[in-house]
Amino acid sequence: MTYTELENKVIDYLKDFYEAKEARSIQRFLFASITKLEPAAYLLIRKDEAGTDVVASVLQAVTQLAEYKPIQYVVGKTWFCGFEFSVRPGVLIPRPETELLVQKIVEKYNAKEKLKLLDVGTGSGAIAVSLGLMMDTPDITAIDISSIALAIAGENAELNHTHINFMELDILNKAAWNKLHKFNLIVSNPPYVKQSERKLMKRNVLDFEPETALFVEDADPLIFYRSIAEFATLHLETEGELWFEINEEEGKNISSLLFEKGFCKVQIYTDLNNKDRFVSAIKYIDN
Repeated sequence: MTYTELENKVIDYLKDFYEAKEARSIQRFLFASITKLEPAAYLLIRKDEAGTDVVASVLQAVTQLAEYKPIQYVVGKTWFCGFEFSVRPGVLIPRPETELLVQKIVEKYNAKEKLKLLDVGTGSGAIAVSLGLMMDTPDITAIDISSIALAIAGENAELNHTHINFMELDILNKAAWNKLHKFNLIVSNPPYVKQSERKLMKRNVLDFEPETALFVEDADPLIFYRSIAEFATLHLETEGELWFEINEEEGKNISSLLFEKGFCKVQIYTDLNNKDRFVSAIKYIDN
């Protein structure tokens, strides 16, 4: 069986579970992961016979995909900001939108040396590790409530040869705040999907990704933003900056919250789909 024939076999099998475009995208991700070839190099072997080990790996993966297990969990990895990350159930799969958050921070701060950064709710460590690799020797601390997530984040820091100070800590627990020092920059992609939005989520997300990293109650969708903003008033250096990824419907509410907490120059940024997706704010007065 050639690689092209194997591709078609996978697509034909997945069409009962995924839309055509998504099935093709999954197939490409799967083959890139198994062959470990760049797209240009893979094109050169598409007419070659696929080895029995490749066929076996592909067919084994397809059975998991048919159960709606995310392709990233099936192969155990993904790419974020051009870097490879291990992912498995227990951490949220990094999204392309969050890459844009990292890029915006790097564009603004790359020329500044030895910044002290905090990543709140680090999950797989994608934000913290990428900033560590893309900026000039930052001192980065990353916290999460999940020991499973921190273990995976630690693996990713080691995989990408960068040092991050990981700590298990619940940002909602004010009594634990004194365990952290002051920072020049605090970034967070906290849970922001409302429980009422579950009906909009796909099965591969709902059945496999950790709920604690995704959902908040409709009655208080800004619970994490409020806590992190309050923490930041105490733990940001003067003129330090706070960055959030946000629910597209909550930009104005989060902006108002930050103004109320005493932040200045609050800005909302849109993602590639022109939806409100990020907010930044600056602390001028040392509270």
